[in-house]
Amino acid sequence: MIGPVKRLIHLVAAVTVLAGCAAPGSIPPGPATTTPAAPTCPPEGVRMRMSDVNAAMGLRAAGIDLVNCGARTYRVQGYPVVAPLDEDQGPVSVQVLTEVGEITGALKHLDVPPQPVVLQPGESATAVVAWRNKYDDVRNPPVEVASLFVAPEKGRPAQLVRPDGPLDLGSTGRIGISPWIARKEGPSTSAETTEPAPPLL
Repeated sequence: MIGPVKRLIHLVAAVTVLAGCAAPGSIPPGPATTTPAAPTCPPEGVRMRMSDVNAAMGLRAAGIDLVNCGARTYRVQGYPVVAPLDEDQGPVSVQVLTEVGEITGALKHLDVPPQPVVLQPGESATAVVAWRNKYDDVRNPPVEVASLFVAPEKGRPAQLVRPDGPLDLGSTGRIGISPWIARKEGPSTSAETTEPAPPLL
């Protein structure tokens, strides 16, 4: 007489054999699931991205955001170092000015002396890129910048930053850059003053 323990062992073995002998495809697979990969944080501890381009009567402006995605405090002061690139990531002959007032008087409020910016994890700073779309020299084709190679400041690692559309410089051949300005959103938990993102236009 087979005891209850042996009967259970025989039952498990039979089920295992039947599962092993099942024809391929007879057991429908479960639904495939994909988990979107979270953006990685560069070794420098910051990630840069470009905001949408704002346009008005030939004037263009966009923000370069510097986000502290690391676990430590990040400090920066001055202007980002910007190298304009074409669609093939080759250099474009464009003059980069460390001011925006010479491009347009509408953004003179951004031509302030650079201040130290201290970013805690999750905080960000913004620098504004300004240019004009004006084409009055038909001897050469209009200049377009497809992406920017940006370093937070001189001597730090640069990252490739791509705007939502090319920077259409026409025949002007130059862009203006503001210094980094801290972005503070929501209620402040310290003695610092809460500041909105700088207006572009």
